[in-house]
Amino acid sequence: MKESSRPCIIWGATGQAKIAYDVLLGEGVEIIHLFDNDPNVESPLAGIPISYGADGLLAFIINLRDQKLRPVDIDCIAAIGGGNGKARESMTQFMESHGFRPRSLIHKTAIISRTADIGRNIQLLAGSIIGPFASIGDYSIINSGANVDHDCTIGRNCHLAPRAALAGEVTLEDNVFVGINATILPRLRIGSGATVGAGAVVTKDVSTGVVVTGNPARPLVR
Repeated sequence: MKESSRPCIIWGATGQAKIAYDVLLGEGVEIIHLFDNDPNVESPLAGIPISYGADGLLAFIINLRDQKLRPVDIDCIAAIGGGNGKARESMTQFMESHGFRPRSLIHKTAIISRTADIGRNIQLLAGSIIGPFASIGDYSIINSGANVDHDCTIGRNCHLAPRAALAGEVTLEDNVFVGINATILPRLRIGSGATVGAGAVVTKDVSTGVVVTGNPARPLVR
């Protein structure tokens, strides 16, 4: 079965799920079920049912038999955004462990250099740009209009929010979140688990786990 015609399930039922749904619709993909860990979240997609947690997924697998489908016939995406990259990875791997096939989500308007290195199960959304010799780690999201310039290295589970911009040769270690309209200047390193606030202009390296905000960006004092 070609990927474009395979049905898909989505883990996550809030804003990122709506984005994934929109991209998949453009590819002609049928979304057949949603899942979430929060039983108070309702399905945001008319006509698409939702189940909750591991028990919900196991019940869904049992019901597949009645439809003469198997998990191996179905793709999966973890639509979990924000600074929740580790959860995105773990839920993808959880679905994969039950036989579903993880897939990437790449909008038709994303621009990807032929020399870029793109990881597994990534999400490149509308108008995103991946420059020459850039590297995007597994489970990362490059959101709408975000720009990753030449020779950037982005680790696993990172998320660039809409219109975030990385100048050339920037390195993001794993699990970094970069907010809307933030800018990171050339040849800087952002440590694992750090957060760059919306609109920040980063002019210096950021240490592991630190939150920076402002222009120029400085560590947030709590």
